Amino acid sequence: METKIKPKHTVTLESRSRALVTGVEKVIDSSATFINAVTSEGAFTVRGNGLHIVAFSEADGTLTFDGKVDRMEYTVGKKGLFGRIFK
Repeated sequence: METKIKPKHTVTLESRSRALVTGVEKVIDSSATFINAVTSEGAFTVRGNGLHIVAFSEADGTLTFDGKVDRMEYTVGKKGLFGRIFK
């Protein structure tokens, strides 16, 4: 049996205006006010203004973005509406 190793996840934020995130598996959605991604540590959301993805590499799991960051949060184990209805 193969054991999958989780990629290392880090967040480096410079002056609340530029960030490098590693361990990113995919970017779900983004706009000028939010970025939703899946990391090796769970769902990751960034909220702010003027957010812009500078680069994303699914191959090495790095995401770089800029803009004013107001909030970063993780969601682990939360189910959506259909997940709660159809347990």
